[in-house]
Amino acid sequence: MFNYGSKFSRDNDLIKDCIQELFVTLWMRKDFLGTPVNVKNYLYKAFRLLLFKDAKMIQQNITYEESEYYDFDATLSIEDSTIEGENIQHVQERLQQKLNQLSPRQREAIFLKFYEGLNYDEIAEVMDISVKGSYKLMARALDSLRGMLSREDFLLVLFFFSTKLYH
Repeated sequence: MFNYGSKFSRDNDLIKDCIQELFVTLWMRKDFLGTPVNVKNYLYKAFRLLLFKDAKMIQQNITYEESEYYDFDATLSIEDSTIEGENIQHVQERLQQKLNQLSPRQREAIFLKFYEGLNYDEIAEVMDISVKGSYKLMARALDSLRGMLSREDFLLVLFFFSTKLYH
């Protein structure tokens, strides 16, 4: 959750406070809460809403809208990559440059899909969009990346994303 929260705010204390507040609230209201279909989804969505609410209360002039920049970083580790002859740092930098050109919602969808391993139903629930919308958002993000990258670089990105899903 901390990793996910750090994509929206650089205020580590705010993120930690929101995580703690979320779990305290869940504990205090446990008698009134039902059992969610997917607990991970429920926690992500509740945490995201709480983080936005608390950040807005702290600084009334900051709003979290689709147009705001969310920093979803691409990270490659040596274990994740078997790319021969490629400089890992170079691939990571190229991927980050291209991800930064996507819309904030596209970056968030990619983060949830490939870094957190959520399926399209879960992404839709966390981002408060329809399932069809989550498919469209992901397709547009991947199409945009495909258009921005060479064929070889795009294949490296797909390889990187696929390794994230299975590790």
